[in-house]
Amino acid sequence: MKPSLNTLESLEDMQKVETMGDVRRVIGQSLLALARKEISATDLTAMGKAADAIANTLNVEVKMARTAHDLRKAGADIGQIVHIGKTLIG
Repeated sequence: MKPSLNTLESLEDMQKVETMGDVRRVIGQSLLALARKEISATDLTAMGKAADAIANTLNVEVKMARTAHDLRKAGADIGQIVHIGKTLIG
């Protein structure tokens, strides 16, 4: 399948994906490209799986932050606050 020039042009000012807004912009543009038959459904399915994985990791971080907040309110000392997106793995 040939590259979607419309999609490439609309995202050319984006050097990297840094925010959830950027993720939504890429996904929205890709849905439009699919409707215009500029990308395949297979490509969009793969993107959907990646977006689902991002959503799952964000959900885990929010749950961790909520648990940390609740433990602090109960008087637990659990160390420094970790901001969403900065959680260490391992």
